[in-house]
Amino acid sequence: MNADEYATRLRLLEHYLLLTLEAFETEFEELRFGDLAVSQERLRTALEPLIPATRHGLEALDPPPERADLQRRMLAAASRCEDAAQLWWQGRGATFINNFVQCRQMLVQTLEELYPLRAQLPVLGAHFGANPALAGGHPGTGLIAWEPCEEHEACALYVPDAYTPDRDWPLIVALHGASGSGREYLWAWQRLAAEHGYLVLAPKSTEITWSVLEPHIDVASVTGAIDRALAEYRIDHNRVLLTGLSDGATFSYLLAFLAPEYFAGVAPIAGELSQVAEPLLRRREGREVPLLVVHGAHDHIFPIQTVRSTCGLLTHLGYDIRFDELPDWGHAYPYRIHRERVLPWFEALAVRPRRVS
Repeated sequence: MNADEYATRLRLLEHYLLLTLEAFETEFEELRFGDLAVSQERLRTALEPLIPATRHGLEALDPPPERADLQRRMLAAASRCEDAAQLWWQGRGATFINNFVQCRQMLVQTLEELYPLRAQLPVLGAHFGANPALAGGHPGTGLIAWEPCEEHEACALYVPDAYTPDRDWPLIVALHGASGSGREYLWAWQRLAAEHGYLVLAPKSTEITWSVLEPHIDVASVTGAIDRALAEYRIDHNRVLLTGLSDGATFSYLLAFLAPEYFAGVAPIAGELSQVAEPLLRRREGREVPLLVVHGAHDHIFPIQTVRSTCGLLTHLGYDIRFDELPDWGHAYPYRIHRERVLPWFEALAVRPRRVS
């Protein structure tokens, strides 16, 4: 096999691997736990022709020496996808939650291992929004892990390859759901951030989920991480945007009300406003921060009726709020929602005058 034929076949297998990752992503967003069998069959239909073809194709290729490590790492990614699919298909009833979490962790590991190869893999590189001329060329760009310290808990930071300190950049602060982490939730924003020129800061909660009952704990941690990002990167202080999923959405309300000076807007997704916020609402705290509330009508964790009431109350109290109720969505990961709902709203805020409370 000559070099051109090898490159052609490897690129085809890249496509297969990308289609596999996209199939998982679709299920992360469309999953309804009350209709698990439908999701499992949908994923089986999508992956059964892809996974064996990818793995067998990579095993059959005879790489040139300079491509051997690259091919080995792609094969490891394909094998992990196969293991993740088996977990998804085997989950039953209450045990599916554990399978789901493990599956998600395995896919995050796969993304983390493929991302550094983006300059060598044009198909996957395009998926990650990589510029081959810039990818990995600056030590302050790409995926960055901040260890926990006195000022903040562990954080994942994404800085686009195109970042330079020659201009101000917007920052999205993204809060994970219960039992999650910034490291895994970052991937729900990475591609959009690469495409549209945002930094993303994804902190980890101090405990297994956000400190809603004692909000000062995680408020201090998240604002400490934001302060560090503002000190180390050239960020537009007027374009720091906050969002969160599930428990991260619930905490995003409190964070915006308690530290409104940090945020140009907040977009809680699939969460609810805690009763802890009642004294803050009486004082109209954070009323200057625009809100986009996104919630699915089929949410089985936080009922839509509660969220409708919350939005009505916030409107009555004079908060600047928009409510997007999604008739076909439940409680899952919001990839398409980020693209179609949240990011356009963030972009529109850039041209709006800031309201003073």
